[in-house]
Amino acid sequence: MTMYQISISVISLLIMAGGLYGIFYLIIKQNATIGIKAIQFLAVVFMLPLLIILGINNVLSREAIGTLLGVIAGYVLSSSWKES
Repeated sequence: MTMYQISISVISLLIMAGGLYGIFYLIIKQNATIGIKAIQFLAVVFMLPLLIILGINNVLSREAIGTLLGVIAGYVLSSSWKES
């Protein structure tokens, strides 16, 4: 593993930790409930950095990453049309 792979992986893990901290902050400090928006936020915050980590370490192929990005985008964007 090269230095840039390690640094991108660490940055991606920090993004995941920041997203989890944000959700916990909303739940604990502001007594918020976990709704569809929170689940969508967690899906994006965890899946996109995970795909970056797996992609730069050559665990997933480009086709698999493209498919998973399409699934995530479809999931996040499909419910946003229902609310308007």
